[in-house]
Amino acid sequence: MSEIALAPLAYHRAVLAHVRRTDEAAWRSLHGRLGTPAAEPDDGHGGNSGTATVDDRGLPESLLRNAYRLEPAGHPELHEAARRAGTALGLTGPVEFFQVQGGPANASLLYQPDHTVILFSGSLLDLLDHDELTAICGHELAHQLLWTLDDGAYLAVDRLLDAAAGDARTPPQYLETGRRWAMACELFADRGALTACGNLATTVRALLKVQTGLAQVDPDAYLRQAAEVDLSSGSRGTSHPEGVARAWALRGWLAGEDVEGVVTGPLDVDAPDVLDAAMLRELAGRFASHVAAESELSSPVVATHAAAFFDPPPAELPTPAGPFPRFDEPLAMRPVDGLPMPRPRALTPATQRFLGYLLLDLATADPDTGDAGLSAAIRIARQAGLSTFEDLADDELGWSDKRRAELVAAASVERLW
Repeated sequence: MSEIALAPLAYHRAVLAHVRRTDEAAWRSLHGRLGTPAAEPDDGHGGNSGTATVDDRGLPESLLRNAYRLEPAGHPELHEAARRAGTALGLTGPVEFFQVQGGPANASLLYQPDHTVILFSGSLLDLLDHDELTAICGHELAHQLLWTLDDGAYLAVDRLLDAAAGDARTPPQYLETGRRWAMACELFADRGALTACGNLATTVRALLKVQTGLAQVDPDAYLRQAAEVDLSSGSRGTSHPEGVARAWALRGWLAGEDVEGVVTGPLDVDAPDVLDAAMLRELAGRFASHVAAESELSSPVVATHAAAFFDPPPAELPTPAGPFPRFDEPLAMRPVDGLPMPRPRALTPATQRFLGYLLLDLATADPDTGDAGLSAAIRIARQAGLSTFEDLADDELGWSDKRRAELVAAASVERLW
């Protein structure tokens, strides 16, 4: 396996930076209570490794009453797999395993601050060979690795997003952030599984066995299947990306490719997370400043309207830099807090429509700009790749065929730049 460092995803780092900047008080309040054990099993979130005997204090009584503890003497292969995974991930410390009653074949983690508790359900342990078991242990241990990095900063963000999800007053963009965050955590944990066992096919095979409950699966066939799926629109999962997306992301990570588009998807004004909401505000302001700088639309009224698309509105509208952005091709946006420049992202039709309405709003803000302003807006839309703008403006303003033709003709006249 290629040597690739296991590190938080760029999405993790960007959300952490955003939360610390905008919700510092909430983040600090949770950051100070990281030693509190979780009350319920935390599916897919991790712990430490090792097989030393641990104290039962902190474990829920219901677990001790209703689950079977898999001790080293009776299950040496399981504990050896945990030692192997822990060594690969650089984690040391005690670990406990429990088999819970009923449920599908699965593994999850009950977060404890001082040791790992991994829960198995169904017949999963009967399906896995030693290497696959190592991958499963690596997946769970990787979650805890993420929680321990940067003095528990990522765990604090996770708890904050969990708390926000349970509050009816939470803005939708925080709920979408929580969804993407959970999927990013799964991609990180999958990388931990691959790091632990050292083989892509083994990791995918273990993933398939968990998902299907089958004893015999073909990881190479699944990777071919993953290549047939268009993942450019991102994952539609709620907490875990689809299996094909996870397999595709693992292969891409090994190849050194940027695979985080499966988490973020295109830039969608209808379903932004907190990062996209900030990007959309910046994009709207940037576009508005370009529009207001056009000679046919240059007026104090239009400038005031354009400034309103900034947050906060500037005292003076900034001079636009560079050419018009194009919205019909992937767009590179400035990264958050100095992070590496992310791969350019496509804009959804809804986002393009939003920008079209922004343009129309500015084109009609000042009656004195008249037809010249409308023709300028048509020209701007063509420069920016907003192909639906003319239909949008026609629907909103009720142009006659003749008037539309005149405005389009005026927009097509060659300009002296």
